[in-house]
Amino acid sequence: DLFASRPRRVTTRTRARSTEPTAGITQMPAMIHNVAARASTPSARPLSDSVKRQTRLPRFLSTDAKSVARVPVVAPRRHRAAAAGEDGVSLTEAEREELRALEESGDAFERLVQLAKEGGVDIPPPVNAAASMCGPMVVPTVSGANTTERDIPGKPAGLTKPPWLRQRAPGGDRYEYLTSGLKDLKLATVCEEAMCPNLGECWNGDTGTATIMILGDTCTRGCRFCAVNTASTPPPPDEMEPENTAKAIAEWGVGYIVLTSVDRDDIADGGAEHFARTVRTLKALKPEILAECLTPDFQGDEGAVTHLANSGLDVFAHNIETVERLQKRVRDPRAGYDQSLGVLRHAKATGPAGLVTKTSIMLGLGETDEEIAQTMRDCKDAGVDIFTLGQYLRPTPNHLDVMEYVTPEKFDHWKRYGEEVVGFRYVASGPLVRSSYKAGEFFIETMLRDERKAEADGLAAA
Repeated sequence: DLFASRPRRVTTRTRARSTEPTAGITQMPAMIHNVAARASTPSARPLSDSVKRQTRLPRFLSTDAKSVARVPVVAPRRHRAAAAGEDGVSLTEAEREELRALEESGDAFERLVQLAKEGGVDIPPPVNAAASMCGPMVVPTVSGANTTERDIPGKPAGLTKPPWLRQRAPGGDRYEYLTSGLKDLKLATVCEEAMCPNLGECWNGDTGTATIMILGDTCTRGCRFCAVNTASTPPPPDEMEPENTAKAIAEWGVGYIVLTSVDRDDIADGGAEHFARTVRTLKALKPEILAECLTPDFQGDEGAVTHLANSGLDVFAHNIETVERLQKRVRDPRAGYDQSLGVLRHAKATGPAGLVTKTSIMLGLGETDEEIAQTMRDCKDAGVDIFTLGQYLRPTPNHLDVMEYVTPEKFDHWKRYGEEVVGFRYVASGPLVRSSYKAGEFFIETMLRDERKAEADGLAAA
């Protein structure tokens, strides 16, 4: 035979048999973290097909910002075989039953969340710009690798947050009146969008205070205490926003308005003219309204500060945020202690006579009493009239930890110290106090107190 002496070549295909459990089991914690985190992020984009293939869950969860839809996919053959006990992979009966139950249920999301929590994964709640400007009102649970809650000074054992951080739902006649008025106006308040618990107090006051954010919802900086969206080139501001906002506020029923914004380093003047146009238009439409501008630092641009300080506003506010030692840890590198003090000092020096300046700091970031006292003295030296202190609350697990929950008694101490020792015209101090908290009442009370003092001094001189 022609081929008798030729050795026969026998080709066999062998497939390497894995001794490891399937990817769907070993990679479950990582997949849970990725899927759950994407599901909780409003701005998350749909996962690509390649990522979907890598995930290999029995039923994949699409993580659209508005809904969580279940999209059935066919598991790869090797995983189906592994689940059945083929290819040398040995699964316990309990593991096979769990996989089978997840496939048949069509709803694995709750199980994913449960496993994520058991694995120590914190799933952040959705956040928006308004909530970040006002500050979160619910303290997130702080979890470590062993899922035990971290002990924080000031927090009673067994509670997720101190009882003094709780607040009643807003209500009252003036609150109802202002709320109903918003329905006909295209006006979004930071107060409502952030669900601020101080809303009832601010809106029910004799003056009525509300906060409006202008210049968009995307910041050009990334401070570690704030969850506002960030980008180097945010969308351009609405050119008609100053006029439209002023008209809406004039038609509303508040007596004191706070205008605030994100940092806009992408704009030549940092948005100073945008602020000024809003104030000028508002004062032209409703001269009796009191206007406060809670401003960014304009990168220290003194021309921008002077321009806004002379726009007709009643209060120039800029927050120094924390003590000097913690500035680099808490704020974006482009911000700074001296730069913020310079903004406040320049506004006071170049603004009209009687312009009130104001700043605020957060407590609970690791500052010491002496550092708080020094910050208050530095701000007073810069000409600040009104000083506010409030509790820092972490917006998401990706932000700075709360180092301490400061008690109401300690906040009362700082109020007395600021007014009686440092000499501020007014100090607002409390766990839930924010920059704009009852700003109208504070402003008017300060003015009335000064007028009465002036009258008393005049009588004494006579």
